[in-house]
Amino acid sequence: MGDAQLIVTHFCIPEHVTCVPALGEGFINDTFLVQTSAKQKYILRRKNRSVFPNIPAMMDNISKVTSHILSKGGTTFRLAATKDGKWYHRDPDGEYWACFTFIPDTFTFEHADHIDLVKAGGEGIGLFNSQMADFYGHLEDTLPGFHNISYRFEQFAGSLNRARSHASRLEEVVSLIEEIYSRKEQMEAFWKLVETGNIPRRVSHNDTKLSNFLFDKDRQVVCAVDLDTVMQTTVLFDFGDAVRSYTNPYPEDHPHFQEIKMDVERFSALSEGYLSKAAWFLNEEEKNYLAFSALYITYEQFLRFLMDYIDGDTYYRLRYPGHNLVRARSQLALLKSMEEQFPAMQHILSEIN
Repeated sequence: MGDAQLIVTHFCIPEHVTCVPALGEGFINDTFLVQTSAKQKYILRRKNRSVFPNIPAMMDNISKVTSHILSKGGTTFRLAATKDGKWYHRDPDGEYWACFTFIPDTFTFEHADHIDLVKAGGEGIGLFNSQMADFYGHLEDTLPGFHNISYRFEQFAGSLNRARSHASRLEEVVSLIEEIYSRKEQMEAFWKLVETGNIPRRVSHNDTKLSNFLFDKDRQVVCAVDLDTVMQTTVLFDFGDAVRSYTNPYPEDHPHFQEIKMDVERFSALSEGYLSKAAWFLNEEEKNYLAFSALYITYEQFLRFLMDYIDGDTYYRLRYPGHNLVRARSQLALLKSMEEQFPAMQHILSEIN
């Protein structure tokens, strides 16, 4: 991997760069903080080309989205162009890098520890969707099959076939595989509504966990970050992922599965926050499936963690052996809690609407 201090010299940064330390620990990308002799700082990020097959198109999508938000007076980061006028730099090893402004006086949270933060997060999701509701341009489909459950089932079947040659992990998760297939039909039925256009495609973030939003000191959402997955699909995926992330009082890899639940009060606060910003542009079909979208996204994440475990942990970064299996069991516990409380979720949404 290229040296970050050298990589940053390829970008048009007017300030003098003093140092480029590593920042955080992402699942997918490597991130660095570009410190300068002035107040302005930048983020330098290596894009994972094994996860994102078309990084130039992805960066073009990000440019279109951030430009649209900024044109409306909204807050977001600004991309730094390279000296040859691109939104990315490709180093001699073939790695792709992007650079953008650091937004000061902001914070991230791994999970919502207070009801007010849950509501603020909902407002943030709704704000992002609302800001992009009048975007009529075209975004490239940079991750074909992303959130497409039919595609995920094909991947999952392939994982099971490959695993039969080293069946130890497969035998360990037989009951979890059964949980996957017991819900297959209803998940495919939802995806069919998206495919047919009954549920419209709009610009959506597609990864709206809490840590992908910046908050100010008062815990109000400033803007969405990590826009690598912005595409045109249903915004219900954004709401559903927010429910998955915000309404569980524990991290998504909480090992004590019996403690995991979807908190109805949090769901109510999230829904109120989201719809306060997004209700004006959602159609009736979208509103009808808001609650189910949470089940769909949580199910998909359960499937993906389980699939990665079966595959030998090739996608998500691990903190310890068996981490993906813990993640999968955690998501299944959350999904079951949502299923038990689905009527209450529907009632809450109908009262807000």
